[in-house]
Amino acid sequence: MRIASRTCLFLAVILAAFAYWGTSTVGGRKAYDEMAGMIPWGAGLLSVVLAVCAIITWWLAKRMRRA
Repeated sequence: MRIASRTCLFLAVILAAFAYWGTSTVGGRKAYDEMAGMIPWGAGLLSVVLAVCAIITWWLAKRMRRA
């Protein structure tokens, strides 16, 4: 469970950095213009989902360790 939590958190950080680059920098906006601009937004949404999964798996692992 702890490995899954760390993996989800690591992937969430990577995807959030990509989403920031794709939406907030000049180079990112050039690379992903018009409809392709949905890719960084999708990565940002997926990073939020993975961060929530990391929090849930961390909480479950901590709860199982105490029991």
